Amino acid sequence: MIFPIKCEKWVVALRVLLLHDTQHDLPAVESVLAAHGYNVRSVPVNALTLQDEIVRWNPELILIASDDAARDVMEQVCVVSQFRERPIVVFTENDDPIAMRSAMQARVSAYVVAGLNTKRLRSVIAVALERFKLDQHEFAQLAEARRQAEQKVTSERAIAQAKALLRRRGMSEPDAYALLRTHAMQARCSIAEAAGRVLANSAT
Repeated sequence: MIFPIKCEKWVVALRVLLLHDTQHDLPAVESVLAAHGYNVRSVPVNALTLQDEIVRWNPELILIASDDAARDVMEQVCVVSQFRERPIVVFTENDDPIAMRSAMQARVSAYVVAGLNTKRLRSVIAVALERFKLDQHEFAQLAEARRQAEQKVTSERAIAQAKALLRRRGMSEPDAYALLRTHAMQARCSIAEAAGRVLANSAT
């Protein structure tokens, strides 16, 4: 769930965890978030308790408002997010390149320096949510392409091993492939699956 789901009789609010360590007007920030329909839990930033807070609240969006954006906090966010990815927005006064790099490693959707402005808060979150959706789509495409490539390698290896086995039994390579293709047609499966069955039968 990325945006609040509007139904005819109710609204399911987006759960937001606001982690803060800032001199900005937090009550104003919390008020703006609530006004836009977010279900907000606001707690001080603490690298030691951050994981427990995230597990307890299970937020769908994490906002970090920290004047310093300490590296240990970013590292902890990275550790927690590797098992349950969610959009993360960081508002900070820290323009240190190392801190930014840590944020990117944590797959932060937006890293905003000197930009915690309540008037722009909603638009920054909206952009970050869209960026997160786009990143997730791209990650899914890359994972699928990687899976297909690995599957192709596995299939080609099985076919090569099955043909080698049949050749050791006296068949030519074209005849071995033709036999695998015939088995595949009869069993209504792929040639790679037919090759796997030949190899499995030879092992028994």
